[in-house]
Amino acid sequence: MYDFLVELQTDYEQIALNQMGRLEPGLSADEVMASFEKTVVERRIFHKKIDGLLQEHLYPMLDNIEGISDQDEEELYATAQKLSSYATRLDPGLALKIYQALLLWARKKQDEAKTIRYLYWCGITTFFFFRGQNQNSEQDDKIISYFEEGVTYRDRYHTYTDPETRQYIHRCLGNLSMMLYYRDESERAMALEESSFSYWNGLLFSGIDLDFPWLNYFLACLLHRRAYLMTTAHKDPDSATKTELRDILEISIIINKLYYKNIEAFSVFGGTRYEFILWEAQFLSGLISFDHLYENIYRKKAEFKDDDYSSDAMYVKIQLNSYLMFYAAKMRKLRDRKDEIIAAIAKDSIEAFSRLPMTVSPSSVSEHVQFFAKNLSDIFDPAEQMDFILKMTTFRHIPTYAHSIIVGKISVCLTKHLIEKNPGCFTGCMGIASADEAILRADEIIRIVEIAGLCHDIGKISYISNPFMHTRVLTAEESSIIKGHPNDGVGLLVRDDDIHGNDAYLDIIRGHHRYYDNSGGYPEDFDTGTSSYKILIDVIAAANSLEAGTDGIGKTYTEPKTADEIISEIITGAGVRYSPHIAEVLKDDSVTAEIRRILDIDRREAYHTAYLHAWEENSAGCA
Repeated sequence: MYDFLVELQTDYEQIALNQMGRLEPGLSADEVMASFEKTVVERRIFHKKIDGLLQEHLYPMLDNIEGISDQDEEELYATAQKLSSYATRLDPGLALKIYQALLLWARKKQDEAKTIRYLYWCGITTFFFFRGQNQNSEQDDKIISYFEEGVTYRDRYHTYTDPETRQYIHRCLGNLSMMLYYRDESERAMALEESSFSYWNGLLFSGIDLDFPWLNYFLACLLHRRAYLMTTAHKDPDSATKTELRDILEISIIINKLYYKNIEAFSVFGGTRYEFILWEAQFLSGLISFDHLYENIYRKKAEFKDDDYSSDAMYVKIQLNSYLMFYAAKMRKLRDRKDEIIAAIAKDSIEAFSRLPMTVSPSSVSEHVQFFAKNLSDIFDPAEQMDFILKMTTFRHIPTYAHSIIVGKISVCLTKHLIEKNPGCFTGCMGIASADEAILRADEIIRIVEIAGLCHDIGKISYISNPFMHTRVLTAEESSIIKGHPNDGVGLLVRDDDIHGNDAYLDIIRGHHRYYDNSGGYPEDFDTGTSSYKILIDVIAAANSLEAGTDGIGKTYTEPKTADEIISEIITGAGVRYSPHIAEVLKDDSVTAEIRRILDIDRREAYHTAYLHAWEENSAGCA
């Protein structure tokens, strides 16, 4: 193997090992900062070395991919596999860049087997690491195009003698079906599945030995179809028709049988979710009671040790509790017991979250957080919902949480001085009718911007743990997903109800990267001028620039600027990128002195606070 590829992987592994720096329980604020500062020095050295390897060796090779040998191709593929491992996530962005180059190489060579391989890896890597919550996202279009092209080789399935190529064809089929269901194109997904079922559906339980790719694809199709059927049942379980419930029960029985008939082939997934699928269908059909469902789940939970953080254990400890809470809240026959059931299960679920060690990355927790946040919003009031999501997202990543604390503090500072110097700029915000009313409601305004500062980056939950955030210049896919975090954050907080106050946070989270005049920033389809909370959006945007631009710890791939440099940029950019009201306030020396203090003394305390949440509370939860 090329020496530089070995060296590259070694460096990435070292960065991954140092993600938590030298932190351990019981450190003082000064010790925490000293640990981070020492780690930053090391990371800068690593990053400079990695950038040299990329610029001097890897990128030129990828730019001239047509000239590489078969051995070169296999070595690049092995490197991409290591970088894109779901377990380690060393650098999915760089892995995707390699896969895309290798796909070009395979097409140029007219090597169908390798083309199918790289279509799958481009699609699945984009799916796992670069897909936002927006169903119609640009990333989804790319994913579907990769899998669609892979599916075009289905008609020549039997001409490929190697099992790997056959497996990739079926992976493309299964994942294309999944993506079509995600895009609400269920009829198209079902047509795709039906065209493949005829070959082997009748053989399923006949005793004929089918290869794993067929079984895997069949199971995936059944799961997608069941999920589609469950969409209606989850909207209002009590209104589901007998026909819908029968279909859900029948397909759940087939899924369960398929799993247990081929348990060795599917052992990597664990059996809990397949057992629950059957229990849930039986409960919805009235074959077992809610108490029976409850007992089954807690009996299953007892099979896992407290320190077991496998995907199967996390599923039963956290997500199945979510389903119990969901049905307790939704079903008429449980309404008399709703509060009692939810209180008990919610306490148990939050304790399960709190016991997760910091070695469990945010991306491993994200699907459970998203389930709570999006599907159980009618259980918690907005304040409880916000607190839960905040604890389960930014709290789990020290640099992001420290950043959020400081953004909140700067926002409070700017807001206080705006109310003092120019209260009229709040007219129209939060229903405020005059400058005098803004002064009277100062505490309320300040409280909102403080909370908004803490939660403005919650949309980063699924990728803040990836080392690429701290390593090098971002790829196009990485830039795209980073720009998706405002909408992803809104997706976590959106509610079915219309409780006053929550809409302020939605607009602030969505707009905190938009320019004042909407000529730049993201998301491009959000016009902050249409929001009654525009002045609050502008405050958080300026505070975010002040903190992020001067941060020398969380972003080691760029050199931090001084507070004075960022303040000058805000004043110069008044009317375009930043609010003229905020720029005017920053011309006051007393205000800038306060901000410098926040960026110095308070930042150190913020990192210590974030560290305490990450370690001491986590340790207490494990006790």
